[in-house]
Amino acid sequence: MVDFRGLYVRRNLVYGISIALAVVASIIIVLLSVVENVPLPFPPQTMVILVTLVFFIFPNIMEFSYQRWRRQIDNAVPGLLADVAAAVKTGINLDRALELAADRDYGPLTGELKKLRAQLELGVPFEDAIERLIQRVKTVLVDRSFSLILQANRAGGKIENLLDIIQSDANDLYLLEKERNASIRPYVVIIYIAFGVFLAVSVLLVDSFFTSVLNSHAPAGTSSQFGGTLSGLTLTEVKNLFLQMALIEAIFGGFGAGKLGEGSFSGGFKHVLIMAAMTVVIFVVFV
Repeated sequence: MVDFRGLYVRRNLVYGISIALAVVASIIIVLLSVVENVPLPFPPQTMVILVTLVFFIFPNIMEFSYQRWRRQIDNAVPGLLADVAAAVKTGINLDRALELAADRDYGPLTGELKKLRAQLELGVPFEDAIERLIQRVKTVLVDRSFSLILQANRAGGKIENLLDIIQSDANDLYLLEKERNASIRPYVVIIYIAFGVFLAVSVLLVDSFFTSVLNSHAPAGTSSQFGGTLSGLTLTEVKNLFLQMALIEAIFGGFGAGKLGEGSFSGGFKHVLIMAAMTVVIFVVFV
């Protein structure tokens, strides 16, 4: 099984390889089309866009898997803090409470807790082990919560009261993030609706207006009312132009949906793939 977390550490290399392969494949496509006159399913420009998207599928899977892992960890943090606070209230010290928590199921966070326990058993100082956990996970919620745990441990006193405050703070942050995602989701849907409208209008224009104009046998003087814009164009070329425009719209719309929905452009690549697939299917089937 592919270790996407390990690959994410080398994501610059993964993206570099994907870009290089996409460039090589694009050059081959252009050479086959222009030099060898090999028939292609789509024009070279369209094929270049599609092939480039294909070569970015693997980096997108890597990004998606890593971000899902981070979300699962953040989802488990409030529950972990509640359990640790409850354990400390029974008289168990903080580091022992975290070691015991490694035996419970917190999803991917359990694996990180087991690493923390192993480091503590090997004699790594508690603060160093916590810092290493923060560096491995690198989420805002883990960074904030475990940094506060370190400060509470240094302060001493009734740490269980401080843990309750930290747990409440983490839970509030988690709920705020969920509320933000819920409030943003309709805007992502609006982007899909706008893209669907664009595809529908494109299909209607090509199938109705441009088909009628370009296939008409009206005298040359009659076609001049449309200007010189369509002179020399065939219906196939018009279809390919609209297909390319739809793919470009899919790219920008998808990245916009990712930025709105997940706060990062990289999170929008799955939307790009979905919209691009919709575009190809609709143009192949209906146009």
